[in-house]
Amino acid sequence: MFQRWFIILMFFAVSGFGFADPVASRNVDGIILYYETLHEAVEAINLLTSPSYLLPYEITLLADITIHAPIIIGDNINIRLIPNGNRTVMRGDDFLEYPIIWITGENASFVLGMPNMAHTLIIDGGYHRSIISHSPLIVLNGLDSKLIMYDNVILQNNHNSGVVLGEGSFYRHGAGVLVRTGKDNFYRPAEFIMKGGIIRGNENRTVHSQPFGGGVSVLAGIFTMEDGSIMDNTVLRTGGGVFINSMASFKKTGGIIYGQNELEGYRNTALDYNKSGFFAHAVSVGEMDYSIFRFRNDTVKENEALTYTASATGEGVFGKGEKWHGRHTLLRRNLFIFVLAIFAIGVIVFFLFRKKLVKKGVINNVKSKAIIEAESLLTYREREIFYLLLSGKTARNIAQDLNCSISSINTHTEKIYRKLNIQSKTELMVKFRV
Repeated sequence: MFQRWFIILMFFAVSGFGFADPVASRNVDGIILYYETLHEAVEAINLLTSPSYLLPYEITLLADITIHAPIIIGDNINIRLIPNGNRTVMRGDDFLEYPIIWITGENASFVLGMPNMAHTLIIDGGYHRSIISHSPLIVLNGLDSKLIMYDNVILQNNHNSGVVLGEGSFYRHGAGVLVRTGKDNFYRPAEFIMKGGIIRGNENRTVHSQPFGGGVSVLAGIFTMEDGSIMDNTVLRTGGGVFINSMASFKKTGGIIYGQNELEGYRNTALDYNKSGFFAHAVSVGEMDYSIFRFRNDTVKENEALTYTASATGEGVFGKGEKWHGRHTLLRRNLFIFVLAIFAIGVIVFFLFRKKLVKKGVINNVKSKAIIEAESLLTYREREIFYLLLSGKTARNIAQDLNCSISSINTHTEKIYRKLNIQSKTELMVKFRV
C-alpha cells in the first residue's frame, strides 16, 4: 500500500515539474494527476490492469486543445470527459483520415459530459477553418460498446469528403457520429445514447456510392435519442440528420431532428446528388436498394416517437402509428400529382374548346329545364334562331348564316320573344344562357 502511494506521489511530483500548463487531469483516490495531452490521460487508463466495468474514469479537460491523432478507447475501458470551463477539442489540419474519438474496444464506453453540466464541451471538426477530413468526428464500433452524450455537449463543423479508399474506408459514412458494429456480431451491438447536446453543422459529401448520414449514421448498431438536437447537417444522398441502415436499430423518445420545413441554420438537408428521387432531409431508414426505405423530411418534434427495430436478416419493424413515409408513399404521391395534372389539362382544354364552339354559334351545354320548355314552344326555324341569339350573334350575322333577310330574322325574333314571354335579347340571355 505504501509503495502504491509512493508511486502516485512521485508521479504527481514529476508531472508537476515536467510542464507548466497541463490540459487534462484525473482524481485518483483524492490525488490530482495532471497530463500534458488528452491522449496521455486516456492511455494511462487504457493501461490499467483493473479496468472499470461500471463506473467511468473521469477526465477533466483543463484547456482548449487541438489533436493530431485519434483518441482510442480500448477494451473494458469506461471514460467520462468533462470540461473545466467552456472547452473545445479541435481537429488538427494534419489529422484527416481518422475520427477524433474512436471507441474500438469491447465493453468500452465513452461519456461526453454529465447531467446538469454547467460548462460546454465542444468536439469540432474545424470545417470553419477549411479543414476537410475523410472521417466522422466519432466512430463507435467496439462490441457492446457505448457512446453517451449529455446536455452542453456539441459535435460540430466536420466535413467528411470520403476520398480515402482502402482500409478504413467505411469511415466515409456519416460526418458527425458513425456507429458500425460488425455484421457478424449482430447480438453484441454498439450503441450511441444521446441524452442531450447538439449535433450540428456537419457535412457528409463523400463521393462514393453511399454518402449516407449527415449528423448520425448507424450502419450496424443502435441509436437511442432521448433528448438534444440534430440540426443544420448536410448529406449528398439520404439522411441529412440521421441515417439508419436496415441492420441497425433506432429509438427516439425525445429530442428534435430538424427537417426541411425549418429556417436555414436549423434544417438538415439531403442533396440527392444521384437524382434517385429517394432521399430524406430529417431521418431515413433503409438500404441502397431502398427495399425498406422509410423517411421523414419534416421536423421530428420532441414529443414524437420513432422506432425501427432491426433483425439479423435486415428485416426490421417500424413503430406502429408513426408518421413515416416510404417509397410507396412517393409513388402514390407522384401518381396523384400525375392524375391531377391530366385532369387540370383536360379541364383547360374543355373550356378552351367550349369557348371556341360558343364563338362559332354551336352550344353543346346540358339543356336546362327552361331551354327544354322553350324548345317545345318554338318551330324548327325559331329554335335555330333562338340558339344563334344565345350565342351572342346579331340579326345581321344570323341573316348571313341562314342566307335570309334581316327583316325575316326580326320577324322570327319577335315571335320567339312573344312565345317565351320576354321583351328583349338581354332578358333572353339572362333567362336561358347556361
